[in-house]
Formats: sequence, structure tokens, C-alpha cells
Amino acid sequence: MLRANYGGIFLLMAMESATLPIPSEIVLPLAGYLVYTGEFEFWTAVLVATLGSMVGTMVDYGIGYRFGRSAILKYGRFVRLSEKHLVSSETWFARHGDSAALLARFVPLLRTVIAFPAGIAKMRVGKFLAFSSVGILIWDIALIYFGYAAGQNANLIVSSLESAFVFVEVSVVIAIVLTLIFVSKRHKKS
Repeated sequence: MLRANYGGIFLLMAMESATLPIPSEIVLPLAGYLVYTGEFEFWTAVLVATLGSMVGTMVDYGIGYRFGRSAILKYGRFVRLSEKHLVSSETWFARHGDSAALLARFVPLLRTVIAFPAGIAKMRVGKFLAFSSVGILIWDIALIYFGYAAGQNANLIVSSLESAFVFVEVSVVIAIVLTLIFVSKRHKKS
């Protein structure tokens, strides 16, 4: 992402929002960390990520609008979209109406597939863009800021992780020793 610069953020977020397995939960905090290091500017990164996500979500909306449910069921498996995911997003869309395009942006899995039922339902494109852009913008700001804050606290995070790893290592050693004692006692009894 360093070499690709803002274009990398745009492309990765467009791919994620077009239901490809690119996790924004990794891309955007990394962008936030690069804001912390001075490689990126915060609001430019947010704008580029949001625009990329909007392009990707419009691809999915267009597919749902133009080709409908049967095409999504037939070809969805190529982008890890199962019938279960589609039904779940359709149920969400039916329950929450047009606001689902906003609310689903904060729900794992639904966030990237909600555009399909919006397109299938022929939701007005302007309304879909308005609701989606607000949800996407909030999500992008939060994750980029998280990466920025993590950069500010990198030393604290590393020392906390080191302490956690020591605890895990000691726990594993104790578990191994106790297991060996238990197995050897059982073996002696038989």
C-alpha cells in the first residue's frame, strides 16, 4: 500500500465493497497508521477510501438492480456470497427499509452485501448513495482514526502484547506439565 499510495486505498476499498475478500478492518487501520507516520493525510485518506467504497458498492447495487436475485444466487459463490448471506441481507433490508443501506455498514458481512438487495428492490439510486455514503464515511473515519491512534500508542501496544505473550507462554508450559503428570499417573495405574 505504501507504493500504491492513495490509489491503493481506493482500489482495495472498491474491491472490498464489490464483495471481494479484502477486509477494510486491515486496510483502513493501516492507512491510519500511515497517517500517523506522515505518509498520508487523514482527510484525504478518508475521502479516497470512501470514494473507493462507493464505487464498489455501486457495482453490487448495479448487479442486483440489473440482473436480479437469480443471477446473484447463480454467480454469488465466486465472490463468497452464499444464498444464506443473501437471504440475511434481504431480511435486514426488508426489516429496516431504505435505512438498511446505512445501518448495515456497521454489521460484519452485511456491510458488503447490502447493496445487492437494495438493487434487487430497485431502491432509488440517489437514496441508496446518500444512505450508503454516510455509513461508509463513518466506518472509514473510525477505522482510519483507530490506525492513527494505534500508531500514537505503538510502544504501549507492543509492551502490552509482550506481557500477554509471557502470560500465554507460562500458561502453555503449565498446561503441558500438568498434562504430562496426568498422563504418566494414568499410565502407571494401568
